[in-house]
Amino acid sequence: MSEQAEIRSLREHLRRNGHIDVEQHSGAPGPGELGIWDFLQVTAASGGVLVVAIRTLPEFIRSRRTDVSVTVKTNDREFVITAANADDALRLIDEALHG
Repeated sequence: MSEQAEIRSLREHLRRNGHIDVEQHSGAPGPGELGIWDFLQVTAASGGVLVVAIRTLPEFIRSRRTDVSVTVKTNDREFVITAANADDALRLIDEALHG
């Protein structure tokens, strides 16, 4: 999924609260810089509402994670490692290669 799709998904996730305003803004590079960037501006009538919205972020992040799948080829074998994250994948690859 593209970064634009991810920021759009986060924007919609935060808007589900109903008591906050979420606006997406685009930034331009400064002199001598390359690229563009987007950010979300979140405003709420009270700090409590904002805290509730922030507490939903771990749920959103967990829902975006996907398994990591790596194909390892050596001179004499090939195998695929699938793990929940890159750290687990590296550990499993090391175990598979070094016993």
